Amino acid sequence: MARTALLTTSNSEAPAPRPASSPQRVADAITKGLMRREYAVGQRLVEAELTEQFQVSRGTVREALKSLAASGVVELVPHRGAVIRGLSLADARNLLAVLGVLTGLAARLAAERIEIGRNKARFTAAAKLLVAPRSADELATLLDQRARFYQAIFDIAGSEDLDRAMPTWRAHLFRSQVHAHLTKTDLRAMMGEYRQIVDAISEGDGERAEAVTRKHLQKSGERSLPHLR
Repeated sequence: MARTALLTTSNSEAPAPRPASSPQRVADAITKGLMRREYAVGQRLVEAELTEQFQVSRGTVREALKSLAASGVVELVPHRGAVIRGLSLADARNLLAVLGVLTGLAARLAAERIEIGRNKARFTAAAKLLVAPRSADELATLLDQRARFYQAIFDIAGSEDLDRAMPTWRAHLFRSQVHAHLTKTDLRAMMGEYRQIVDAISEGDGERAEAVTRKHLQKSGERSLPHLR
């Protein structure tokens, strides 16, 4: 999630983010690729290819890969370099537990701040694309709207400490890993859960927003963890 300042006033506008360093920019681009399912578990990340793709030095690429390795997204394998790692069942279970707590708290804070400034308009714009009616063949497109939706929640929540604690890159890795196992029934259920989150935050009900968000993460585990056994 993008870094936002911890707000102590009623001003809803966060300060402009600092420009990302080159290693961070490369790491962010790779994780966005994970989110778009451009990378697969076990795929090797070749330094020379990344250097050319991002027009940066090999040292910058190595720093980015070290950062991703520290976050558990890639594994640095001797004589092979960086490889997109897969989450084990235990890894995924622990990750979902953390995501439930942190995302639930972000939803509560966003609900409590929803009437400040332009927060409601920003949230409505992000939520509209996520929960828009879809045909059965279009259901998978909701997965491409999640990042913007969660970004809006964390931005409106306005807590830099919460942003820092969020294991965003590993969340993208998990979603990429389980994407292929989601059925249309799963996707319809997810849309219903997202609508509950949208309603609670829009109505400023922090307690309910946190509860339905944590319930969604619990359901996500029920849908996905069996495929990691």
